[in-house]
Amino acid sequence: MTVVAKPYNTWASRRPVAGKQKRIRREKQIAAIQRWAAGKTETIEKAPKIK
Repeated sequence: MTVVAKPYNTWASRRPVAGKQKRIRREKQIAAIQRWAAGKTETIEKAPKIK
């Protein structure tokens, strides 16, 4: 008998993914925090607002 692998949480739907603009802004903010943490900048740069 073959057992078909199932995810643990079969009743859960996919997590909604944010729009591309939000993702780009979040990635830029994370990159700025990483530069600050590495000691390359003195302050954390703010990401531009979404229009």
